[in-house]
Amino acid sequence: MGIGYLLGGVACLAYAAAVGYLGGVKKSPGLLRLVKMKLSKNMSDATAAKVCVGAAVVALAGAVFLFVFGAIAG
Repeated sequence: MGIGYLLGGVACLAYAAAVGYLGGVKKSPGLLRLVKMKLSKNMSDATAAKVCVGAAVVALAGAVFLFVFGAIAG
């Protein structure tokens, strides 16, 4: 496995864990405020938490892809 695929997969896993936990599970006010500021000012906290969970799922899928592609290519 190439080191780049491994590092990219680990970075995606770390991002997914951080955003999924802080935004979706813990519902950190700072992260939710940042999401609302970047996307829409009149978004509810529940919607911002769902956006965080969606971003975590996409990052997790990216990590799986990088690990699998790195194992096949390397």
